[in-house]
Amino acid sequence: MTATKVSLPTGQAARTWLAAHWPELAIWSLIVVYIAYFGSLTVLKHNAFQTTAFDLGNVDQAVWNTRHGRPFAMTNIEGLDNRLGTHVEPILLPISLLYFVWSDPRALLLLQTAVIALGAWPLYKLARRQLEGAAHGQGAATLAVAFGAAYLLFPALQSANAFDFHAVALAPTFFLFALYFVERENWGAFALFAVLTMSCKEEMPLLVAMLGIYALVVRRKWAVGLATLAVAAAWFLVAVGWVMPHFDTRGVSPLANRYAYLGDGPLDMAATLITRPGLVLEHLFTAVNLGYLINLLAPMAYLSLLAPQVLMLALPTLAVNLLSTEEAMGQLEGFHYGAPLVPIVVASAAYGTAWLIRRLPRFRALPAMLAGLVLLASLVYHAGHGYTPLAAGFQGSWPQVSAHDRLGEQMASRIPTEASLAALPRPNPHASQRQQLSMIDRVEEGLPAPLNGADYVWLDVTDGWPLHPNDLNLGVTNLLAGDYGIEAAEDGWLLLRRGASQKSLPDGFYTFARTPNPQPEYRAELKFYLAGEPILELVGFDLEEEPGTGAHSLGLYWRALRPLPEGLRLYPFFFEDESGQVLEDTSLRPMIATIWYPPQDWEVGEVIHTRTLPWYIGPTFSVGLGVMDGEDWGDVDQRLAIDVASSELVVRLFDDSTWARLLQVTDGQVVREPRVFAEPSPQHPLDADLGQVRLLGYDLKREGRGTREAVLLTLYWQAQERIDNSYIVFAQLLDPAGNVRSQSDSVPQSGGYPTFWWLPGEVVADAVRLELPPEDARAPSYRLIVGLYDPVSNTRLPVAGEGRDYVELTEIK
Repeated sequence: MTATKVSLPTGQAARTWLAAHWPELAIWSLIVVYIAYFGSLTVLKHNAFQTTAFDLGNVDQAVWNTRHGRPFAMTNIEGLDNRLGTHVEPILLPISLLYFVWSDPRALLLLQTAVIALGAWPLYKLARRQLEGAAHGQGAATLAVAFGAAYLLFPALQSANAFDFHAVALAPTFFLFALYFVERENWGAFALFAVLTMSCKEEMPLLVAMLGIYALVVRRKWAVGLATLAVAAAWFLVAVGWVMPHFDTRGVSPLANRYAYLGDGPLDMAATLITRPGLVLEHLFTAVNLGYLINLLAPMAYLSLLAPQVLMLALPTLAVNLLSTEEAMGQLEGFHYGAPLVPIVVASAAYGTAWLIRRLPRFRALPAMLAGLVLLASLVYHAGHGYTPLAAGFQGSWPQVSAHDRLGEQMASRIPTEASLAALPRPNPHASQRQQLSMIDRVEEGLPAPLNGADYVWLDVTDGWPLHPNDLNLGVTNLLAGDYGIEAAEDGWLLLRRGASQKSLPDGFYTFARTPNPQPEYRAELKFYLAGEPILELVGFDLEEEPGTGAHSLGLYWRALRPLPEGLRLYPFFFEDESGQVLEDTSLRPMIATIWYPPQDWEVGEVIHTRTLPWYIGPTFSVGLGVMDGEDWGDVDQRLAIDVASSELVVRLFDDSTWARLLQVTDGQVVREPRVFAEPSPQHPLDADLGQVRLLGYDLKREGRGTREAVLLTLYWQAQERIDNSYIVFAQLLDPAGNVRSQSDSVPQSGGYPTFWWLPGEVVADAVRLELPPEDARAPSYRLIVGLYDPVSNTRLPVAGEGRDYVELTEIK
């Protein structure tokens, strides 16, 4: 009898394989999704000019120079000629090999994303190794996957990924591999990843030294522990004590800037840490630092506290961050300083979870519950701090590459690589692959600085950060008055070249201010009058809030109706509605468009878009607008009169119609007051013609009883034409003898909406309340009449075709 080979059906084999390998598939799927998302995010941020010289431009220049045989050469930080003077990052040497394949700063962003994402693999392996002896069945795998997902969701890690490129952002992955190989006692692999970790930044040897202590104390590996401590300590001392001072030609090291209160140098600082612990504790134990620690451990539901032997590995980085006087280092998100803590927090949570499960072996549901807790805590914290659509503040955060950005890239390609360049921080990393590069960060003696004799100066006047718009304008004026001329200028981009002959800005430069097809969020046609003639109109406006900051900016769309006089000043402002106090105007933060393209230069008929600089003014405010022929807003005579020709929302005019309230915001929400033009459906329709106004009907009800009974009346008025006067609405109850027994006289809507604000065809609902006389003094019935009168002449408007100056509504019995 011949033996027959039996094999599982393909479908069954696949299911068996998936059942055994689903955790690895899950982790690698998460890694791929992370790389795809953050790779796209970071590249788009760069394409949208949202990266800066700090630190993508700086690192890109250093890597490019290294690839061309000038190791770590960098001029992008004033006073330095080598990056080793500010950070010791030997990892940039092997990274420079990438530039033989693709020499582009986006290569750094994609490399950073890939390396960060790969950290989920050793984290998963570590977690599963710890949990397999504690959890039953698939519990260990499920928990390990949960920790891998929580690691990739950690906002402090995502922040480092989203914020330019920093070599230290690679350290978490290398550190996790090093810890994993300590546990596996694979000392060769451990040594490799320990060296990679230390190569990411000068303080990373301190983390590796903690791994040496862990190997020494926890793993009882004396030789490895002592050797690791010795190498890490030596590397740290050489990096901080010799390399950085040697290359720091400025004499201003990060240590001196951030830890000056501890001493003048590394040895002095170390002595202070030992001899003056009170000073150290004073800086450590603060409310801000306590909040930092609470937020650091929150994504892991504080399970990290159950494994102090692992959590202690974070002590050096915690000390470096919390003892610093640099405010950014005390923030978990927004920068990259918290990234090295993330692998330790997540790994210690996995170790702590394993410890807890071992203590409660009979609680079979515990692993699943803890997996849910970890994911829930991660998602809850991520919702408030993360960088994905899962975060509440993500809306509007996805970068949008505009035509302006694409023009910038084209202009960057026009700058010869061999030429020296000075550029603002945001254009900087788009032209940083050159030997001589300066980052413009201030104005000195009327000129952008530092220039360092640059052949080219590259600016984007629409985003001159960190220069004040007035300073940037003055700087360009002085450059053009000197040795520089215009090489290219378009849509707010400006490329100046030493020796170029063109000195005046071409017309194409101003396209950044022009909007041929305006699409304002709020449409409104406001005409501004000078000497009785309309000279300017507003065609609409936008109100924008910057995500994550709460800062607001106001965009305005203007059209010149005739040539505008010199000195005309547009005056948008934010104010407190109740007190009238101005919260923010353009006195200190002027609108960029009007600096470069003032109103007197506008062509008749073209639409100009101006925008205020973003500023935090709180959640409750109103938006005001006026135009001055002069500089003194307090002088009403200098203001132009305003006429509202049309608007979607109610626009209120004040001070003899010399300024307008465009919008009101309460608790962060726009208070919408739309104008109504649709025919109403009153309880009692009418068609009473009062000339400029028609009464279309009314609603009527009674409330209360006894001595406090009243009639509630809602009148529906419609403007038939523009109304120049502010008419008063009167309503009266007349007894049978014609005597007035109850009366109400007021500007419509309790004084809030005078008739001269109404637009033709607009329907205005106006509520009126009339008290009935006391019961013991009441007549059997009353006539209810309403109408309008001019408060100046006290003349009522006649009702067409009725021969009287009031509208009789009904009889109140």
